[in-house]
Amino acid sequence: MKKFQIAALAAALTTATAVGVATAPGMASATTRAAAQPARTDNALRSGGVAANEREVRAFLQDVINEHHGDQAGRFLTRDMQWHGGTVGTVSGREDVAGLFAGVVASLPNAHVSIKDIFGQDDQVVVRVVVRGTQTGALLGIPATGRDIHWDGVDIYRLRGGKISAIWAGDDWSAILYYTGTYKAPWIP
Repeated sequence: MKKFQIAALAAALTTATAVGVATAPGMASATTRAAAQPARTDNALRSGGVAANEREVRAFLQDVINEHHGDQAGRFLTRDMQWHGGTVGTVSGREDVAGLFAGVVASLPNAHVSIKDIFGQDDQVVVRVVVRGTQTGALLGIPATGRDIHWDGVDIYRLRGGKISAIWAGDDWSAILYYTGTYKAPWIP
């Protein structure tokens, strides 16, 4: 190694060591503080745990979608419920979100949701689903087509006190638009 390279390497190691020494105590104390904090008592623990939240989401999907009781959606939701649909927008309030689900069930009277994966942590449950049905009514403003449609979704549910307080809907809107004949993406043969 040339003298210049050795000097640069020495300077870099000195800087790295100084930074490491300067940050190490802060890191250790942060770790110590985190370890000293009591276990988190969150909504999942108060409402019966993650397993109870997963059961509530399963019951919601079974009753509202698979058993076609769109009018019963409200009993699973908190009063301040919010449904976040990405580009579709956000729907707020138990009555309006329940109306959204009732509308979906009315437009797909033979709707069926298959749960492919479900898991939870704290007060949230993530569900990967496939939704199928025949569109006999308007679906989110798309006129009835009589077509069989299906799409994948990955949705996140937040629960509070055993009720669903928020849903982030990660549905495949391109598939919905494609199967309703509304839009065909250029990459679809």
